[in-house]
Amino acid sequence: MCPCGLKARYTVHTCCPPSYTEPSMVRHLRSIMRMTWMDKVTNKDILEWTALQSMEDLLIRMNLRWTGHLMRMSLDRLPKQFLYCQLSSGHRKRGRPRFRSKDTIKRNLKLRDIKTDSWTSLSQQRDK
Repeated sequence: MCPCGLKARYTVHTCCPPSYTEPSMVRHLRSIMRMTWMDKVTNKDILEWTALQSMEDLLIRMNLRWTGHLMRMSLDRLPKQFLYCQLSSGHRKRGRPRFRSKDTIKRNLKLRDIKTDSWTSLSQQRDK
């Protein structure tokens, strides 16, 4: 059961932290290392042995890398237009609105302690 109280197990909830994807990562690591549940090795031990970053850190880093790539694109490119576009007509479904890509970017910037007002200039200062 999700911490938000929803009972659907196989759907992604925006309220849940991304760390809920970590067990699937450990399951794949177990198969790579040819370990079974009968070896009685905890997930924490496997993550320590492999010295990998958590799934949450990997996803945030990939999202911010893609966002920086978008900011360096020219204005006529379709992905950049998609980032800045808004619908002129239509309506949303009832209930809590879904996260937009802008909301996810702001949340990830906040998690990495990057100021949301200066991140566009930081994306231009790319180390090559």
